[in-house]
Amino acid sequence: MSRHRGEEVKEIDEEIVKKLIELRIYLENRIQELEGEAEKLKALFKIVDEVIVSKSFKTAGAISVEKSPSISEKVESVPLKTASGTLLANLYFEESTLRIILVEGLLFKVDTPPFQAFLLSRVLEQMKKRDEEAVKRGEIMPEEVLSYEVVIEKDIIKEIIITNYGDERRLREIRTSSRWTFEKMYEKIRSSD
Repeated sequence: MSRHRGEEVKEIDEEIVKKLIELRIYLENRIQELEGEAEKLKALFKIVDEVIVSKSFKTAGAISVEKSPSISEKVESVPLKTASGTLLANLYFEESTLRIILVEGLLFKVDTPPFQAFLLSRVLEQMKKRDEEAVKRGEIMPEEVLSYEVVIEKDIIKEIIITNYGDERRLREIRTSSRWTFEKMYEKIRSSD
């Protein structure tokens, strides 16, 4: 009788092991399915993100580039306007270079606030410092550090050339900061007239 009970226990153990193996196979398959789904979701997210970025920028062909003949049709462009719609500058970007060309006739002096204190010191210089720190940590190469040049003609800002501006987030930050800076400068010019 005890032998019969022992066989029963053995059968129960085998049944449990069988169920556990089935459960393990199910879990393994489910993990693979979820990992596959996660990969697809990441790919879809990337595509949606790229479409959003591309739709929020116009191509240079949609904007008059008569005064900037050196800009190719492949360059993407964003107009920088005041809240009321006055065009202040056009921001052109291609690969690692970004050019902000001020509208002809708007006399933005280099010493008009908040150009130097905000756009140059708090935005571009800070980005440059962060890049220099990233070089020290070995995250980027020295030639990948952001640099910028302000083209001035008789104290009037004509253009800002930024190389190695970085990723889409930094591009948005430069665009937003530039638009805000030039709008404040425009308000100062108008109030002094």
